[in-house]
Amino acid sequence: MPDREHVTTLHPPVITRREFIFQLAALAGLLAGCSPSEQPAAPTRPATQAPSPTSVSTIAPTVGPTATPTVAPTARPIPPRPAVIQFYPDVPSKVVRASHANVWAGEDLAPNVIRQMLDASITRLTGLNDAREAWAALFKPHERVAIKVNTIDTSLYWSHVPLVLAVAECLQEAGIPAEQIVIYDRTSRELKRAGYTINQDGQGVRCYGTDATPAKYARDWAILNSGIGLSSILLGCDALINIPILKYHDYSGVTFAMKNHFGTFDRPALFHRARTGPGIAELNALSPIRDRTRLIIGDALTICTAGWQSAVPGDSILMSFDPVAHDVLGLQLLVEAIVAKDQNPSAAKSNANPWLAQSAKLGLGTNDPAHMDLVEVSL
Repeated sequence: MPDREHVTTLHPPVITRREFIFQLAALAGLLAGCSPSEQPAAPTRPATQAPSPTSVSTIAPTVGPTATPTVAPTARPIPPRPAVIQFYPDVPSKVVRASHANVWAGEDLAPNVIRQMLDASITRLTGLNDAREAWAALFKPHERVAIKVNTIDTSLYWSHVPLVLAVAECLQEAGIPAEQIVIYDRTSRELKRAGYTINQDGQGVRCYGTDATPAKYARDWAILNSGIGLSSILLGCDALINIPILKYHDYSGVTFAMKNHFGTFDRPALFHRARTGPGIAELNALSPIRDRTRLIIGDALTICTAGWQSAVPGDSILMSFDPVAHDVLGLQLLVEAIVAKDQNPSAAKSNANPWLAQSAKLGLGTNDPAHMDLVEVSL
């Protein structure tokens, strides 16, 4: 499909009264129980030499303002999306796939190559020529930015540390203090096992699990008529970046951007088997997830084609504003990887397509390739 440029201003998202009340309760709890020593940190930039995917080098932190930016002093409405964020139905949804044959140097990822991939992706996605300008168009210096990764302990493959740290570096270069960035998942233990550094009182990028926060999960949301709680880290941010890793899943067919938020709420075990797909769609339609999401960066640097204990090497990242279109392309990459191993991809497609279609019906994006602009960038 051709690469087209569009300019559209989306309507600002609306926060509900119920959400405002429960954000206030959750964040008040954080203020009451959280001191600066309870706020973790991660390194602010990747090492110049390619680190192992399961380790993080010690790096000098970027000094930011003295504050507790991962905790809002008062609950406030979700900021309007920047005008640069455009996707279906206002315009065709753009998905950028950046590939580089040399992103892997043996068993390690090359941080300089990852930066090239990110720079090429963000400029093509936004239509801006300068990468720093593109990041600054999406995120403002006063905002708190949460980065949702996948570090589930039933897997041996997680959102790659060098990719996530490179994203945090890009945010800092765009003017966001390191202390206003938090990398999160369900538990600090899982993050540490996946190679992320938990630094609870030092300067630098925050990195910790929802389980480390005093409020943990704030209740009063529901999906499939079941009450759930959402992460207080999510509710305490202004903007969200979703960085999932591409895997096959027995119930949903594929786990990528939208399924990644099963690590953002407190009762994922209730949504397995027949409830997984519909649960994914309804979960991502909740305002705290839908309206805070600014950017999706899909990690296809490895692809789990069957179980989560083995994977095939990949060479790509995906970037989009549209979670549905993003996951449609992710499913396509997964199917190609399964076929390349002489395996049958029918289960992945049959389990994924229904909830992708439902997500489109809920207005989260498009699952129709005719309404997408796929941009291939080979570096």
